[in-house]
Amino acid sequence: MRTKKKPAKKAKALKKNKGGRPTVFTKEVKVKSEKLSRRGFTDKEISEIIDVSERTINRWKLKHPEFRQSLNLWKEKADENVERSLYERACGYSHPDTKAQWVEITEIIDGKLVKGGKWVYADMIKHYPPDPTSMIFWLKNRKSQDWKDKVDHDFGKTGDALTGLLNSIANQGPPKPAGDINNG
Repeated sequence: MRTKKKPAKKAKALKKNKGGRPTVFTKEVKVKSEKLSRRGFTDKEISEIIDVSERTINRWKLKHPEFRQSLNLWKEKADENVERSLYERACGYSHPDTKAQWVEITEIIDGKLVKGGKWVYADMIKHYPPDPTSMIFWLKNRKSQDWKDKVDHDFGKTGDALTGLLNSIANQGPPKPAGDINNG
């Protein structure tokens, strides 16, 4: 007996809808994520603001490699800005500034006392001295071997140097009185 062959399905018919909720990953979400990551927000904070889970952000990074690369690049730029600012704070810096001050003016006009005022602006250079806390933070992180708080003392495997010192002190006996000339 011969069976009939089923007709071949069209390629379109093979595509099935995977189901599930449609993605909210849009150009607007990408732009918003960029702005937030440039300001130093973490993935968790970004996910809370755009109202998705952090897991969704991680899935987007896997599904859209360009999004992952962009997020990393934006975060690196934010880190570089903070690093530059910390460096400037540690070394001290100056920048141009404008000081605005209200100056009150009292005049006598037609025998009457009239109070008024005006804004006076002065251009200046504002100086910030080096900040010791920033210096310490920078050095502890950049040169941690030279600037760590805890110093590791190496006494050998079993503390041989310390043991030897304690033994030599013990073998000397009690100290001699300072005024005793007979033992001399």
